[in-house]
Amino acid sequence: MVKTDVLLRFSDCDYCLTNDHDIKVASIVIGMPVPKNEFTSFQGSIGQRLVNHSFDSFPIMLDFDLKVRTLDDLVLRETELRELFSREAEYYFIYSKEPGKRYPVSLDSISVTRKAFFMSHFTVSFNVFKGYAESITSTLSDFSLNNEWQFSQGLVDDDYKYTHETSRFTIYNAGSFPVDPREVYLKITLQGESLGNATIFNRTTGERFIYYPEFSTNLGQTVTLDRVYPKLNGVSRGIDTNHGLITLVEGINEIEIQNVANVKSFWDFRYLYK
Repeated sequence: MVKTDVLLRFSDCDYCLTNDHDIKVASIVIGMPVPKNEFTSFQGSIGQRLVNHSFDSFPIMLDFDLKVRTLDDLVLRETELRELFSREAEYYFIYSKEPGKRYPVSLDSISVTRKAFFMSHFTVSFNVFKGYAESITSTLSDFSLNNEWQFSQGLVDDDYKYTHETSRFTIYNAGSFPVDPREVYLKITLQGESLGNATIFNRTTGERFIYYPEFSTNLGQTVTLDRVYPKLNGVSRGIDTNHGLITLVEGINEIEIQNVANVKSFWDFRYLYK
């Protein structure tokens, strides 16, 4: 039987729970997606009309046994584990059955029962508060299925590119949610030479981002759209834009870069999963 590994990823370190030989994982249950729907009804009409559809948070249940040699060791280890699971308000839960995903979690509850004199059973309940899992690596990391990617992540046999040197290309979002920079990480970097009105146009959604001033990478200038913040060389320049945003729908996004010569663009984000 293949061992199931559990990793807790904190802001400053990773902790592999199952590297501890005193711990044996009994089960991991990932909760199902929880739809969050809003309906309205109209007088004289049949039924209701769906006006808003999204997904709520869902649970992860982790059960494991802790077996040590003495009662003093058991009390000490139980205290250490309480401290571990409550170390930060939010962190990531990763396990080896889904090696390409990480779940943003907060601790919901811990219960401990004694199974034997030197053995305890832990039930740890996490809340996946964002309502989704995300790919561990981003699109600008090395695209290798041996590098924290898995076959269930929406990837097909195709040549994905997230660095482009043409003005028309495709950005593929393999996740099961749109990538909305108002909610999640999306960084678009634009290099080249522009006499003004440099435009990023998502033909799939109809969205446009326009940077009005001239810029030149030959002069060391780079435009970025870092989530909702337009920047020139890292300095916020929202006043010089149309305040537009670019989102990425699931699947294919047809992109066009306008009014930029010698253009090069970089698209960095993570796939999001139910």
